[in-house]
Amino acid sequence: MDVTDIKSQNIKRILNVLRTSGGTTKNEISAITGLSFSTVSNLCNELKYNNVLVEEKISSSTVGRTPCIQIFNCAGFASVCIDFQEEGILNYSISNLAGESLYRTYFDISKIQDISTLIKMIDTTCNNILQQFSDIQIVGVGISVPGIYDEVTRLVINSAIPILNNVSLKELLTRALRLPCYIENESNLCALSIQKEYPEVNNIVYLHSSTGLGVGIICEGVLLRGKNGYAAEVAHIPLGTPDAVCSYCGNKGCIENDLAQRGMEILRSSDLSGPDRISLIRDRAEKLGILLSLLTNLFDPDILCIGGIGFDSYPELEPIVLHILEQRSTLNIKKGLKLIHDTDSLQAIEQGITQVIYNNWDPLKNAFQL
Repeated sequence: MDVTDIKSQNIKRILNVLRTSGGTTKNEISAITGLSFSTVSNLCNELKYNNVLVEEKISSSTVGRTPCIQIFNCAGFASVCIDFQEEGILNYSISNLAGESLYRTYFDISKIQDISTLIKMIDTTCNNILQQFSDIQIVGVGISVPGIYDEVTRLVINSAIPILNNVSLKELLTRALRLPCYIENESNLCALSIQKEYPEVNNIVYLHSSTGLGVGIICEGVLLRGKNGYAAEVAHIPLGTPDAVCSYCGNKGCIENDLAQRGMEILRSSDLSGPDRISLIRDRAEKLGILLSLLTNLFDPDILCIGGIGFDSYPELEPIVLHILEQRSTLNIKKGLKLIHDTDSLQAIEQGITQVIYNNWDPLKNAFQL
């Protein structure tokens, strides 16, 4: 590892402390990070020069130099979120590096037929909106896709939005927007949002249900990707209704048929009532419980989270799901496994994108400003 890499790591260690604490002294940063006081002082001064940190004096009754706290200037830097929804809706938002939403709007892209038109529309929209935030430095753009981003070919594949399939979306938007762009699927971003909310936790499983079914996994603090970026693609595991044919792959029994949005929204149908509804609730709850116990036993998470529009009816399923987890993941339950129902996956995606951009941001390099 060269000196530049070590310096970048030390800067992130300092910023991580300030990002979670809200602000503290150089002495306290040194104690928390294990870095020498001189290293902390020199890096903080450099960050202050680049407007990444601000320094505030604090009142003290002791004689001598007045102590100062270092504060991460999160409000001075922002990320752009471009979130492709399966229904043909593009969510566009801006958040500062504290994760606070500054702007959010929506566009219907369902009638756009070619990728060049889509890229041009995003470029025009981005430039127009960012003019309103000329006093904030934009440090990156995050792109959320319902599908898989192949790490090897750098193409979007298996997307629920046909226009995105087999497209070098990251490269196209990087050239058009002249900003560093990062691409992730929505399940991974949701998992990263939980990691941001619980920074002390190293192992997280997030099951996300919308038009498709996906899982994001944080293992020992790192997002699990696999060789090609296909890790934790559970949609076509044969845990679903045995005779149901999957509309995507043509096989029978894919769990996505039952637990994705189209399989779950039937619970809200006015045509279903009485014993039929109770039976369907039990069926979906048992399938969900078995899948969650499988993921729990495989990855041993601190936090098990479910979210997405497909799980809006989860509270009705919870007693059965918990019973199955207690039966099939006994050791994890006894060790304090935390189960969370995330009711705002849109915000989770935005938070995840902020985290991706923050993780890749080098604050001492020139930030991008439009």
